[in-house]
Amino acid sequence: MRTPPSETPTHAAVALVPTRPAHLAELSTWFRTERACREWGGPSFRFPFDAASFRADTRYDEIPSYSLQPVGADVLLGFGQYYLRNGRCHFARLAIAPDHRGRRLGVELVNRLAAVGRADLRVSACSLFVLAANVPALRLYERLGFIRTPWPEDAPRLEGGLYMVQEAVIALPRETDR
Repeated sequence: MRTPPSETPTHAAVALVPTRPAHLAELSTWFRTERACREWGGPSFRFPFDAASFRADTRYDEIPSYSLQPVGADVLLGFGQYYLRNGRCHFARLAIAPDHRGRRLGVELVNRLAAVGRADLRVSACSLFVLAANVPALRLYERLGFIRTPWPEDAPRLEGGLYMVQEAVIALPRETDR
């Protein structure tokens, strides 16, 4: 089910919830070309895909998968996953619904997924891979404090790929707390 762009919820009116299989069906409609699919899912993501290969290639049954949706509505606005990589909460397959891009939902998705992933994995930093040509995503990650970092030695090199890390922000005590 799609929400018209004019009805995109405000940031406070969205929730991050565990992804259900029905969300995967909607998510699969966001990637209509081989290029779009591989830019999002990685070079080994199969295209064309069917429901079974899409589920397998997203590793849905292996790693935590979350959906961003309006509070009280079963509408998929965003999707993301995380797993432990090099002692960090590593994000995978982040996406915002095409009809809802440009409305700062990426901020909500990344911040909420970071909070859940850091707590679950008991780590303080996050990381991700992004293609340098994906300028909107790159700008988002930089605004959120991710910095370009040398490519991990244990990861296969991805042409045009960048590795970014967001160290934990530690709240300093306020003057009144001293």
